[in-house]
Amino acid sequence: MDSRYLVAQAFAKSRHGDQKYGEFPYAVHLNAVAKLAQPFGLDAMIVAQLHDIIEDTDTSFDELADRFGFTIADAVNYVTDVKLEDRAKRKLEINQRLAALNVEEDAARLALIVKVCDRLANVRSSSQSSPRHYKMYQYEHPAFKEAVYRPGLCDDLWVELNALIIGQPETVLCK
Repeated sequence: MDSRYLVAQAFAKSRHGDQKYGEFPYAVHLNAVAKLAQPFGLDAMIVAQLHDIIEDTDTSFDELADRFGFTIADAVNYVTDVKLEDRAKRKLEINQRLAALNVEEDAARLALIVKVCDRLANVRSSSQSSPRHYKMYQYEHPAFKEAVYRPGLCDDLWVELNALIIGQPETVLCK
């Protein structure tokens, strides 16, 4: 494995500390997202490891930029929820931000890929262990898809995500 990835993985594990993903260490979730991001390259895997670090720890954008470069830090920043207590308001804000991204920008493309990887990892997990979360993802799916889906960008992930959410993978490529 590339040393940049291993550094990001160790950094994320250290910063997330004792946080849990359900009953598991948080690294289980980060590794699942990174595995889904693997076909999209090393930078996508690094962003996957770091995608919750600004949101869930005291790590700053500047610290990420210093350690991993501006493209990685920008991508992580794009997928970071704002600090609002109301989930609906948080998701509205991030969906508006993600909808405005241009896939021609490296950080934006990485962010969109990792956001789908993150959602797919969450839906896979919740479909097996948390009916409440699974129903929440089903409810949020139309707005999430409207904001994040880009034709030709990680379509295979969207096929699986749609199949898990609505059971109709053939509708994935239709807007």
